[in-house]
Amino acid sequence: MSSSEHTSSFGVFLGLFLLVANVWIQYILWFGDQGLVRWRQTQKQYMLVMEDVKLVEKRIQQIKDEIMMLEKDPMALEEVARRELGMVYPDEIVFIVPKDP
Repeated sequence: MSSSEHTSSFGVFLGLFLLVANVWIQYILWFGDQGLVRWRQTQKQYMLVMEDVKLVEKRIQQIKDEIMMLEKDPMALEEVARRELGMVYPDEIVFIVPKDP
């Protein structure tokens, strides 16, 4: 084998190796466990979770507001006791009207 044939076959081998390595690296970059496709899916999941967190934080604030109202306003506490627990004064008469079937 002459020197030029050896250099030419080495160049072809090197070019082929670099092409395969580049394709492999691109595949890992795009579709691997930590690739861009997975990253976008994770971002979407993160946004959905953050929306849920906002809803839960809003509900927590509503409950805190209700607790403060019940602690400060005796009439509000009485209203909840009547509505939720069915409590009445001794001299009151309660009529329960059944809902239409």
